[in-house]
Parts: sequence; C-alpha cells; structure tokens
Amino acid sequence: MTIVDHLYFLLIVVAAPVVGYFSFQRLLRRVKAGEKISPAHLYRFTMASHWTLFALLMVLWGTSGRAWADLGFGLEFDARFIVGTLLTAGMIVALMLQLRLIDRATEEDLGNLQFLFPRTRSELRGFYGLSVTAGIVEEALWRGFLFWYLGHFMPLWAAAIVSAVGFGIAHAYQGPAAIPRIVLVGGAFAGLYLLTGSLLLPMILHALVDLLQGRAVHGMLQRSASVSTPSAA
Repeated sequence: MTIVDHLYFLLIVVAAPVVGYFSFQRLLRRVKAGEKISPAHLYRFTMASHWTLFALLMVLWGTSGRAWADLGFGLEFDARFIVGTLLTAGMIVALMLQLRLIDRATEEDLGNLQFLFPRTRSELRGFYGLSVTAGIVEEALWRGFLFWYLGHFMPLWAAAIVSAVGFGIAHAYQGPAAIPRIVLVGGAFAGLYLLTGSLLLPMILHALVDLLQGRAVHGMLQRSASVSTPSAA
C-alpha cells in the first residue's frame, strides 16, 4: 500500500460521510424554512459525486498495476456463485414481499426523508439512475476497496463486519433508527462478496434494493396525492 491508499480510505470512510451528513442537515434546514428542493437536482449531484469517487478509484487501481480481481472485478461461475445467485434471488423476493407493507404507509412515515423520494415519473427515472449508481459505486468502494484495504490488517470476516458497520454509519443522515437496518443490509452485501469473490451479485442486489424501495415509495406518494386531491365536480 501507499500513502494514496490511506488517503483514499479516509476520503470514503471519513470525509465523504461527514460532508454528506452536514450537507443533509443544511438541506433539512432549507426544507423547514419552506424552500422547495428538487429531487432531480439532488439525484444528479449525488450521482456526479459518486462517479467522481469511482473514477478516482479506477485511476488509483489502474496506475498501481494491481489485479482487478483483487477489487472484486472478477467472476467465476462455480458452486459458490450459484449459491450466491440463489441467495440473491431469495433476498429480492423477500424484499418485494416486505415492500407490500408500504401500501399501508403514509407520507408522514417517511419523516425527514420525504423530500428525497421521487413524486413524478421524471424524478422516478432519475431515482433509477441513482439506484444503479449506488449499486455499482458504493459496492466498489465499501466492499471492493475496503475489503482489500482492511485485509492488510485483519481477516476478511472482520473486514466484512467493519465494512457493514461503516456502511451503516455513513448513512447516519437517515436517522439513528435506520442505522441497524442499513448495517444488516450492508452485511448481506458483504456476505455475498465473501461467498463469491465477485462484486457482481452485491452490485445487482444493492441496485435493486434501492430501485424497488424508490418505486414502492413513489407509488405510495402517488396514491396519497390522488386521495388528498379532490376530484372535479
């Protein structure tokens, strides 16, 4: 490892989450002051930030001459990958069943996160792009790079735990109550990576988790708007 690797580690584990947390707090203050926030703008900004971090990682890895498989960009169609695929499919089905509960949710249940979700079809398409971005970039950073980095100091199972916990803390802007759930989700991504040695399944599952949640909340918000809007006489 080089000093650049240590700096990149601090960037994704400390600097980016801290900046994200305080940026979200500023957004909350703007929302409470009555300012209308454009979700589409937030999606574009977040995607740009994510892909910038991803590009930096690609440059770091490409210029170091390291094997891309060490970053999780490899794939072997063996028994472990088949098991991982079945587990991924099972988790997606379980998520879809769980998301049916959103039918009984209300806009108030979203709490401070209301303004982040898509309300129009255009915003929903933007959220799809954000979901795919998060699936690719966050897995490359929080699983691919972090497993490689932490693997120099601890066993991979311990790196998986640290990665999952750090992933949850990095999403602290969603509120303390959400952290345990996000840690568990991050643990599922880490487990798939440990099992298969590839980021493919974690990336797919991560993107689908975000995408399906966004689609479900969008549907709930649409139904809520139609109920609250009186029909024309």
